[in-house]
Formats: sequence, structure tokens, C-alpha cells
Amino acid sequence: MKLIVDSVISNEYPDTFSIGDLLRYMNVEPVPWLVISVNDIFYKTKQFDSTYLHDGDVVELVYIRGGG
Repeated sequence: MKLIVDSVISNEYPDTFSIGDLLRYMNVEPVPWLVISVNDIFYKTKQFDSTYLHDGDVVELVYIRGGG
């Protein structure tokens, strides 16, 4: 399966792959301030393991930061 993750195209993902699987593969810790965008739809931490990716999906890792 081909995915575009943070603007990088890759063909190395299995056909059945969740957001959680992707984060584990990338060694990214699913911290509460991490939100994942898949084709411009945002998913929170509790949805990572139940949301499956599809060929051609565009995935962006978004870290929510506070500030003034």
C-alpha cells in the first residue's frame, strides 16, 4: 500500500494498517497532544487503533502546542 506521510510517498506499508500501526512502525509515541490528519479528517489518540488507512491516503502528524 502506498501512503503519503508528512509529504513523503512510501510503498512499504501492509494492506491492513491502522493509524496506530503506522505510529508504532515510525516509533512515534501517541501522546495526548498528537492529532493525526488523514485526507484532512482529524483523529484523536483513542481512534488510532480503530482507524484503518487505505492506498493513497495522505497522513499528517500534527502536534498541538499552547502558547501566547
